[in-house]
Amino acid sequence: MTLNNFLTLATVVAAVFGLAFLVAPSALVAMYGVTLTPATEVIGRIAGSVILGFAIVFWAARNGNAAETYKAVMMAGLIANGLDALILLHATVTGLVNGLGWLQVVINGGLAVGFWYFAYGKGKTA
Repeated sequence: MTLNNFLTLATVVAAVFGLAFLVAPSALVAMYGVTLTPATEVIGRIAGSVILGFAIVFWAARNGNAAETYKAVMMAGLIANGLDALILLHATVTGLVNGLGWLQVVINGGLAVGFWYFAYGKGKTA
């Protein structure tokens, strides 16, 4: 198996599990005999955003192009942190997490803005 084929396979696996955790974390882990509460679904969705970020990096890295990989890392950071900010915003507004959730919304939202800036804004280096 070539590196390209392996990273393509890794992309598919990460994308499937990342999207499943984002959309239906309880249904996914129920297949393994685990039950989530609404609050722990938040953690499952955050895990899904990170796994989806890995899928983006794996996909870009499969050809070994440094510029494409850099752009994918920035995009993965933007997507994962942007989704986390939205997930945590919802969890905080609905009371699934306490007021400290607002800090995570600000942290992840700020990181998403930073990744956007270095991928597409004036801080773009690649």
